[in-house]
Amino acid sequence: MRRAPFNWEQNSRFESRVDAMFNWRIKLCEVLAKEKSASLRTASDGGNKSVSRKEILSYLSVGLLLSALMLGTGCGGGGSPVVDNQQGLATPAPASPINSYVGTTGDIWTSKINHTSTQINGEDITLNGVSLAGLIIGTFDTTGGFLDVTLTTVPNQLTDQTIGFALDVPGRMALVRYGDDTFPLVPLAPTDSCPTIGGTVTYNYLNVPGAKQTGGTSTWLPNTDTTYGTFQVTTEASTWNFASISQFTLTGVAPASPGSGLPVGYCGIGRTGYVVTAASNAMNPPVATVTMGFGPSGFFLEDNGSAQATPVGVVPSNAIGAGVGAIGTIQPSSALDTADVAGAKYLGFYYEPGISGGAPVTQLASFGCSGSACPPPPSSTATIGGVFPNDDPTHPPATNVTIDLGTQDANNNGLYPAATIIVSGVSFPAAAVVGSLESKYAIFLIAQDTTNNVPLAIYLFQQ
Repeated sequence: MRRAPFNWEQNSRFESRVDAMFNWRIKLCEVLAKEKSASLRTASDGGNKSVSRKEILSYLSVGLLLSALMLGTGCGGGGSPVVDNQQGLATPAPASPINSYVGTTGDIWTSKINHTSTQINGEDITLNGVSLAGLIIGTFDTTGGFLDVTLTTVPNQLTDQTIGFALDVPGRMALVRYGDDTFPLVPLAPTDSCPTIGGTVTYNYLNVPGAKQTGGTSTWLPNTDTTYGTFQVTTEASTWNFASISQFTLTGVAPASPGSGLPVGYCGIGRTGYVVTAASNAMNPPVATVTMGFGPSGFFLEDNGSAQATPVGVVPSNAIGAGVGAIGTIQPSSALDTADVAGAKYLGFYYEPGISGGAPVTQLASFGCSGSACPPPPSSTATIGGVFPNDDPTHPPATNVTIDLGTQDANNNGLYPAATIIVSGVSFPAAAVVGSLESKYAIFLIAQDTTNNVPLAIYLFQQ
C-alpha cells in the first residue's frame, strides 16, 4: 500500500494548532493554580484573591474553542500525560520525525531513524571510519510495538543479514539491533543539537557491559569494578563541567579501581553529530576520548573509547567506571513511586554480550505482564516478563523473568542499588536506574548472569 506524500504545509498548520492548545492549557493551569493558592491564603490569613473568576472563565472559553478543533487534555490527570520537565532541563522541542543518534557497543555508532520515509541507517564508525563501505541501510514497519527492520545494504560484518529491530522514542533515545539475535544491542542518544542545562543537575548511571575482550577478559567484574553511580553537570556555553562522581560495585562498595573522573567536556558538532567530548591530556599511556550523548528529556549515554584505535597504544578512559560506557537518566526531582513503576507495561531488550555457544545475545523483551495468565509478582516493587520466542513480537512473550527493583536509594531518587532479577527460578543481584522522562518511565538494569557467567542488561521503555 502506497503512502500519501508528507504534506509539510498541512503538518505545520496542525502543529500550530497543537501549540496553541498546549499554550492555552498551560496558561489555564497556571491561572487555576494561582486561584487555588489565593483561596488557601484567604482561608488562612484573609488575603485577597489575586485571580478573578472572570479571568478563569475567559481562558475556559478560549480553551473550549480550541478543544473543538482538537482533543483536549487536562492539567495533570486524564487524557494525554502532561510532560514533566526535569529540573535543570529546558522544555524539549517537539520531536521531529527524522532524528540522528550516537551509540556504543565499545565501538562508536551513528544511526538515523526517519519516520517519514520509514528508513533507518547506521554505521560502526570505529570499525569502518566514515566510509560508505560500512554503511547499513534499511527500511522498517511497526510490529508489536517494535520497529521491524529490513536491511537492504550491509557492511562485511553483517554479511547475509537482512533483519533487525529497534525501539525509538523520537529525538529522545533509542535502542537498535542491526542483524539477528546474535548481534549486539546499540543504545542510542540523540545528536541533533546540544541540550540546554541550567544550574547543576545530577545523573544516575550504570555501566554498559560489552563482550569479552581478546584473551577472554571480561569488560566488567561485578564485585570489584564500578557498576553504578552518580555525577553532576554544570554548563557554560559549550563547556561542560563534571563533578561529584560516585562509583559503587554491584555489592555496593567502592570499586578496587575506580574511574579517573571526567575531564572538562565540550559540546559541538562532529562526525557523530552534536555530542559532548572530553579528551584526556594523559599520554603515558594515551587515554581515549570520552564521547557522551545527552537527550533533551534526561537520557544519558557514554562511550569510554574502549575500542578506540588511535593514537597508538590508547587505553579506555575508565572515566566513570568499567564496561564499554555508561547509560542512565537525569535524577528525578522527587522520589519515584516504585509500585507505579513496577505496574507499568514495557518493551525493550534483554542483552547478554559475550554469551557463547550460539545462544541469543540480544532478544526482544516485554515486562508488565498482568492478569490471570501471568504469575503473580512477589512484591509491589516487582514486574513480570520475559523475551519474545523466535524473535517474534507478535507472539506472547515469556513470563519466566522477574525484576524486583527493591528499595529506592534514600539519597538518590530513581536509583535502585539492591534490585534482584530472577530468571527461571535462579536469582541474581542487580542494580537499576529508573527515569521519568516526559511522563513515561525508562528502566535500565544490570546484573551478572552467574549461570552463563556473562553480564546481563535489560533496557525497557514504558509503552
